[in-house]
Amino acid sequence: VGTSLITNQINSNLKIKKLYDLLKQKDYAQKENFIKEYDELELLLKNELKTTEKTSAEIKSLINIKKSKNFSDIEVELIATDTLLSPICAEVLKFLIEKDLKIKVNFDNQNIIKDLQVSDYKRYKNGLINLLNRLNQFAYNGSYFKDMILNITGGFKGVIPYLTIFGQINSVPIYYIFEFTNSLISIPQVPITIDKGIFEKNWELFYILNKEMIMNKKEFSYSFLQNTQSILEIEGDMVSFNALGKILWDRFEKDSFIFYTTDEVFGEIKKQKDIWVILSSKFKEIVDSKTETKGNHLVYDDGKNQNRIFYFKDSGNFYIYKTFQNHDNYEKYINEKVINKTSFIQNAKIKKI
Repeated sequence: VGTSLITNQINSNLKIKKLYDLLKQKDYAQKENFIKEYDELELLLKNELKTTEKTSAEIKSLINIKKSKNFSDIEVELIATDTLLSPICAEVLKFLIEKDLKIKVNFDNQNIIKDLQVSDYKRYKNGLINLLNRLNQFAYNGSYFKDMILNITGGFKGVIPYLTIFGQINSVPIYYIFEFTNSLISIPQVPITIDKGIFEKNWELFYILNKEMIMNKKEFSYSFLQNTQSILEIEGDMVSFNALGKILWDRFEKDSFIFYTTDEVFGEIKKQKDIWVILSSKFKEIVDSKTETKGNHLVYDDGKNQNRIFYFKDSGNFYIYKTFQNHDNYEKYINEKVINKTSFIQNAKIKKI
C-alpha cells in the first residue's frame, strides 16, 4: 500500500495536504506522538472519498484484476510500510473496498512490516526480509502458494524487483496497472531452474541462519562465505541472508521437513514407511489441525489409521520424540511415559527429510 489515496486529493483539499505534510516521512513507531492527526486524517479520508478507479492505485488495479480475470471470489491482504501514512491508507482502503466492492480485506498490525521504509537503507534491508517472512506466513500452502496473486501496483518501487523474483521462484502470478492507464500488465512466468547444490550441501547452516537471522562470521568457514556471498549480507563480523538468499532458501526449505530428534528415534522413523511419507509430504502443513492432547503429550493423529507422531515445539523448531504405526503400543506409551523435554533437546540432532 502506497500513498496515492492521499496524494490524489492534496491538490483539492488543503486540510488533507496539511496533515499529509505533517505525517509524511514519519515512522509508525511515532504514531502515539501524532495520534490526533493520524485519526483525523483517517476519518477525513473515509468521509471524503468515494470508491472509483481514480481513488487510488490499489483500488484501480484491484477492480481491473477482478474484472479481467473474472474471479468470483477474492480476499485481499493489504501490506503496509513502517510509516504513518501507509497504515492510514490501508485502513481507509479496507473500509472502502469492503463497503463498496464487497470484497473481504485483511489488515492488522502484523501486516505493517517493521523497518520497511526508504529513509534508512540498513533498516530497508531488514524490512525486505520481514516482508518475505510475512508473505510466507499467510501464503504458504503445502509446497505451493496456492491461489495467490501479487498486486505490485502500490507501495515502494524498491520492493518490486524482490517481489518479482519471489513470484517467479514460487510460481505466483504478478499483476500491476501500467502508469496513468487502465492497462493491466502481467509478468509472465519464466522457466527458472535453481541449482540447489549449495543449499543441499550446507542445509544445516542455512536452516540455523534463517532461524537466528543474524550469526557471527566465526560460525562459518572462509570457503563457505566465499561460495555464498551472492546470497548473504556480511557486515563486519555479522552474517545474515540478503533478500535474494531468503527467497531462494525459503523455496528450498519448502521441499523439505527439517526437525530435531535423536538418532534412535530417527532410526525408527526410517523403518516406518507410513510415518516417513507423512513427515515428507504433509506433516508441517496440517499438524495443527490434526494435533490432540493426550495426557502430557501432543500427538499428531493421522486419522483413520494407526499412525501417530509425538512432538513438541521449542524456539520455532519441531522436536519429534516418538512415532507409532501400532495402536496398542501407542496406547501403552501414552499411559506409561512422560517426556523430559529439556533432556530430549540436549540429545536431539537436526535432521532433514
